[in-house]
Amino acid sequence: MIGKVALFGSSFLGAIQYCYYETRTNRSLDRTRLRGELLYAQHVGVSVVTDQRLRQDVKQRLNIEDMADSMKLVAALNDRIRKPVWHQSFSFPIGERPPDEVMLRICQSFARTFGMENNPMVAFRHRDCDHEHFHIVASRVDLDGKNTAKTSFNYREVGRFCRAMEKRHGLMPGTPMNIDSPVKQSDVTTNPARSEQAHTEQRPTTDQTKTVQNPKVRQPRPTL
Repeated sequence: MIGKVALFGSSFLGAIQYCYYETRTNRSLDRTRLRGELLYAQHVGVSVVTDQRLRQDVKQRLNIEDMADSMKLVAALNDRIRKPVWHQSFSFPIGERPPDEVMLRICQSFARTFGMENNPMVAFRHRDCDHEHFHIVASRVDLDGKNTAKTSFNYREVGRFCRAMEKRHGLMPGTPMNIDSPVKQSDVTTNPARSEQAHTEQRPTTDQTKTVQNPKVRQPRPTL
């Protein structure tokens, strides 16, 4: 089992659309074809709508717009989080096809491990590649407006999570990850809003810049 480093964004609908619709060769979305199978929904209502654009006999699909809107409303409870969308994917070695029940348990374990049991979350299964995989879209903000998601050292923690799930569910081991080595600063995921604020506070003003570029240096008196 392999987990990619998490992606953080601001559009719940954009992330869910990517997980639900097929993509063309130019990576644009094809909203007439579906590829994602809803695997798990947590604190998110599930309903269907009729869509005549679909190229299938049954002209119904999930109301992903309502899903995204409900997640957006929860994220709005904490306006300090500028990128409230957590997009995570997990894949399995070629030939391994875990049942939906196992993937569902992994989603629940993911929510507990990364502090999002009380957060809106959906997961979609994909079968369009040689290696089956699933995507998780979650809100970093919980139902009480708190930023509970554990985002630090994401590469290391996702690697440890994968090894634990392999042992618990008897899955084939994925590509080894060096999860015990010292973590580089580039692997640390911080709060984007806080990082931007800190960067802004450290930016010098125009007057300060002039002072640095043109310092007033007291010249010594010439020796007579």
